[in-house]
Amino acid sequence: MGGTNEYRVAVAAAHPTNAPQLTRTAVDLARERDGEVLVFSVVVTERESPFALFTDEVIIREFGGERRTILDRVVETARGTVPVRGQLLVSHDVARALTDAVVEFDCDALVVGWQERDRPSTFVLGSNVDRLVARAPCDVLVEKIGPADGVDSILVPVAEGPHAELAADVARAIALANDARVRLLRVADDGRDEAERLLARVAARVPPARVETEVRTGDVEETVVAEASKHDVTVLGSTRRGMLRRQLVGTVPQTVGGRADTTVIITRRNVGFRPRLNRLIREAL
Repeated sequence: MGGTNEYRVAVAAAHPTNAPQLTRTAVDLARERDGEVLVFSVVVTERESPFALFTDEVIIREFGGERRTILDRVVETARGTVPVRGQLLVSHDVARALTDAVVEFDCDALVVGWQERDRPSTFVLGSNVDRLVARAPCDVLVEKIGPADGVDSILVPVAEGPHAELAADVARAIALANDARVRLLRVADDGRDEAERLLARVAARVPPARVETEVRTGDVEETVVAEASKHDVTVLGSTRRGMLRRQLVGTVPQTVGGRADTTVIITRRNVGFRPRLNRLIREAL
C-alpha cells in the first residue's frame, strides 16, 4: 500500500498530452488536504492472447515501455508539490483495472480525461469513462482540457445535491492553488430567495478562496455555455438522477462539456461505500 496520507487522489494517465494537466488538477486537490497523488497507466492486453502466459511483471518489463515513459514524465512534473507515485497496471479492461486500483490503493478521488468525439456514439463520455463514472467507488472528476493558459477565474454553475457540493470543493482547491476567484452561478426559475439560499449554502464551502455569486433566469444550457467562455475553468456537478446511460452525468454538464471552448470538469460525488470499506468487505468474503 505505502504512504500514510489519509487523502489520496488517483489519475488515469492515458495520453501524454492530457496526463500532465490531469495530474495538476489532482495535485491541487491533494495539496489542500495534505494528501498524495497516485498516477495510474494501464498496459492493455488482449483477453485471449499469448500475454496470458506471462506475469504482470514480465508484461510491464517487456511491453510497458511507452506507458512507463508517460508515467515517469508526469510524476516528475508533479514532484516537489505533494507526494506522488506512479503505478503501471496490466489488464484487458481499462475501466476494471482502474476501478480495482481505486479500491486497492484506498483512493478518495479519481481524475480522468474526456475528449469530445466528432461522431455520435452510444457512450456519453466514452466507454471507459462512462463505466468509471457509474462504478468507481470514489469521487470522480472528468476533465475536458481547454486552451486556458493559467487560471484566473473559475465558474461553478450550481444545482442541488452532493455533486454540486463536490464541484464547489474542487473549484476551491484549484482557486487556492492559482490565486483565482470562484463565481457561483444559479440559473433557475424557482424563485430568487430559494436560489440565493442555495448559493449561500454552496458559497460557504469556497473560502478562503475568493467567491462571487449570481442568480439568473433563462435557458440553463445556453446561459452556462455562454458564461463558461468568460472563465478559464468551469466545474459542474453531475445532475444524473439514475443509472440510465442518458442520465449518466445529466444533460447540462454533458452539453456544456461538449460546447464550451475552455476547460470543463464534471464532478460525481461518491455517495455509496467508502473505498476503504469496499476493500475490507472484499477481503472478508
